[in-house]
Amino acid sequence: MSESLDNQISYHPEFCFGDGSIVLLVEGTVGFKVHKSLLCRHSTFFKDMLGLPLKDSETTRLGQPVVRLPQDNAAGVAGVLKAVYDNRFFDKYLPTVLSSQGEQQYLGLLSAMMPVARKYDFESVFDGCIEALRRLLPIQFQGMTTRIESLQLVVDPVKRTANILTALRLADTFDLFEFFPSLFYQVVGFHTPEEIYDMSDLSWKDKTRCVMGIAELRVEQGEALRNCFPPTGDCTKLVRTEGGWIRPMCSQHPSLAAKLKRTKKIVVLDRLEFEKESNVVHCRDCTLRYSSEYEKNQMRIWNALPKIFHLAKSWEDLLLGRVE
Repeated sequence: MSESLDNQISYHPEFCFGDGSIVLLVEGTVGFKVHKSLLCRHSTFFKDMLGLPLKDSETTRLGQPVVRLPQDNAAGVAGVLKAVYDNRFFDKYLPTVLSSQGEQQYLGLLSAMMPVARKYDFESVFDGCIEALRRLLPIQFQGMTTRIESLQLVVDPVKRTANILTALRLADTFDLFEFFPSLFYQVVGFHTPEEIYDMSDLSWKDKTRCVMGIAELRVEQGEALRNCFPPTGDCTKLVRTEGGWIRPMCSQHPSLAAKLKRTKKIVVLDRLEFEKESNVVHCRDCTLRYSSEYEKNQMRIWNALPKIFHLAKSWEDLLLGRVE
């Protein structure tokens, strides 16, 4: 090879092994001197390619073959190689990024890695990225309220929106249908229909799904407490009114329903604690029964999310890829 190529290569500080047997050249100048055997072990693409003679291939001064990856970025290649070389990457390194640097950096790293992992058949790395998304994005109802609360703590609404849309873009790019209902709910939970229509990163089809979903969720929201029933027969908290003695839940029930009806926000899957929302003290039995029934109603709505957002008839159809 010409010595000029060696002079052009600027090796990545974390991937310039002295005994490296191949150089991956990214962005024209960034070199990753790594081990061919490890690439072949983790990537069927490189296993097939490097199993054949590299005719007229470029080499470094020391004889390592140079493989150009002109359409890829250094951050994505570096992330994939970190996962290949460090078996603690997904269990230790990525969670540390999430806790110390925040969700934006975490999603940014996954956004860089996943196209490279998919393109070059790093199957274990790609699967690890999907599991990493599951740490952040709920695919079960039990994690939804926690996710909503974490988003509510984000002070900057622009940053919160960017994180939601980045995750949605990843799910859409790689057909990760299981994340769609949760992500669409996050969109409608923090944005008005007008704001959704102004989102340039959202397709018109997805905008329509979200706005139609808002209409249906508002109906569900209005019915949310109506589906809850009077307190248990052993309720000990009675209140004297002009109409006689009534249980406090009966008197507070309409005010809570009205609160949900008045709000413009979609809060039907938020954590709502009855004893904190009312002005009277409730007996333990009424409070527990209310919480239990309200959560059952939330679960019913969660199960209906694929249909509410016009994605699929059910979660089962969605997971099978039967997207409308």
